[in-house]
Amino acid sequence: MNNLRISELIEKYKLPKFRAKQFREAFFEKHYRSFEEMTNLPKNLRQELTENESVLCLKESVVLKSSDKVTYKALLELSDGQKIESVLMSPKPGLWTACISSQVGCAMKCTFCATGTMGLTRNLTNEEITDQVLFWRQYIAKNSVTERLNNVVYMGMGEPLHNTANVFPSLAELTNPETFNIGSRHVSVSTSGLLKAVEQMADQFPQINLAISLHAAKDDLRTSLMPVNKAFDLNKVRNCLNAYIKKTHRKIFIEYILLEGENNRVSDAEDLAVFLKSLDRPELTHTNLIVYNETDAHHESSTKAKADAFRNTIKDRGLSVTIRKNLGRDIDGACGQLAVNNED
Repeated sequence: MNNLRISELIEKYKLPKFRAKQFREAFFEKHYRSFEEMTNLPKNLRQELTENESVLCLKESVVLKSSDKVTYKALLELSDGQKIESVLMSPKPGLWTACISSQVGCAMKCTFCATGTMGLTRNLTNEEITDQVLFWRQYIAKNSVTERLNNVVYMGMGEPLHNTANVFPSLAELTNPETFNIGSRHVSVSTSGLLKAVEQMADQFPQINLAISLHAAKDDLRTSLMPVNKAFDLNKVRNCLNAYIKKTHRKIFIEYILLEGENNRVSDAEDLAVFLKSLDRPELTHTNLIVYNETDAHHESSTKAKADAFRNTIKDRGLSVTIRKNLGRDIDGACGQLAVNNED
């Protein structure tokens, strides 16, 4: 359900314009899950809508809950039978984030990401993207998980900036005061480094948070982990980030997965510090270190000692850095673990 869909319903059923406001209140404020709950509609209209329409364009197959009860992973079926995964998590008490998908699969083929092993099936539509947020709002309300959903991150399945035709309209929808009404600074988009789209995002959504997946500060190593580096190498990334910061004056989040024996040495941390210091405004970066969450790939998780040493090396250079808390490992809902196969 989104603004466009509401307009289509108004036109299709020849409803008075004031019904649009009632739909928005029902689904974006009260988080109703069905048209039947809208008792302010005539009974015959409720029945007609219930028989012919659905509130969400996707449906729940299963929801898994982590043992610590701070992460939920949903397997959602789309209208064509394709499936995606979406995650609700609480990185700290009182703060809940929806991690949403933008594609069925992914074409980027990052070696440490389970989604990349699927290949790309198709892009998600604007409504399929935003309906994941609506789904989690409904789930929260139904199950009394928390009071509200605080943040949305485009860090699920797919490369968001490979699907700008639908991701950009979905950003406009999520930040629309009439519908989702989520503040721009509570929405983050993560990219493996599709830099032309980063430039477009800076122009159209300068207040949305940008996260860049770096994972190595040497071109040969980054290329071995992320094929996208062949087209958009670190020098191009540097130039793009400088231009982005100059235009938006916003902090950039650097994502860095720690892989044992590959990119988690102190020398790798020093390389990363040198790269960040080479930016025009290194103080406007924050590095999120992510201990690798195991998949079927050949990589291994960094030891805690090496992760701590890596963080301390970055911190000692006067740069902002934290080790991100990994949530949902026991339900394969952590960063890099989302994938759908026939057994799901």
